[in-house]
Amino acid sequence: MARMLFKFFRQPAIDPLQVSMTGVKMGEKFVLVGCDDPVLLAGLGAKVGLSGGAAAVLFDDDQAVLARRAAGREGFLLESSISRDGDAPFEDGAFDMAVVDDTRGGFATRAPELRAAVLANIYRVLRKGGRVEIVEGLGGTGPLAKATVRPAGYDAVESLETAGYKPVRVLAEVTNFRFVEGLKV
Repeated sequence: MARMLFKFFRQPAIDPLQVSMTGVKMGEKFVLVGCDDPVLLAGLGAKVGLSGGAAAVLFDDDQAVLARRAAGREGFLLESSISRDGDAPFEDGAFDMAVVDDTRGGFATRAPELRAAVLANIYRVLRKGGRVEIVEGLGGTGPLAKATVRPAGYDAVESLETAGYKPVRVLAEVTNFRFVEGLKV
């Protein structure tokens, strides 16, 4: 019993809502953009399992450390790269799904040119019919409280539409989170 409790307290709590709202399934290949919340990455990586694949386009060394730790903790392989110019060094059509981790505002606060380049490159690496989902933190209490500030003129729906995703829709807006999805046609 004590061993089970120790294991419970040692592992991060994965929010099933964030993971389930992405719709990532076992066996799929997904790419994460940014790593504001390593628990989200851990949940997604665990969901695709050994038959799927996980990759990440990260913005800095701090995000790379968080991503590697999350993958190591959950025991999945993660192919990652740091992209300071919006590049996604993966083959065209390589992924079923992309998840933009904006849970703490790390994507929204990037330069508009960088956001546009990232979304265009993610469009390229998605297969036809692939999906992208932006998981936005809306604030609240605790560590997400600072995520409420969005740059003037930033809108996730508009950003996805400009990058060529169609249709784009808000899947849900709940306490602290908003989920915006776009499809590659």
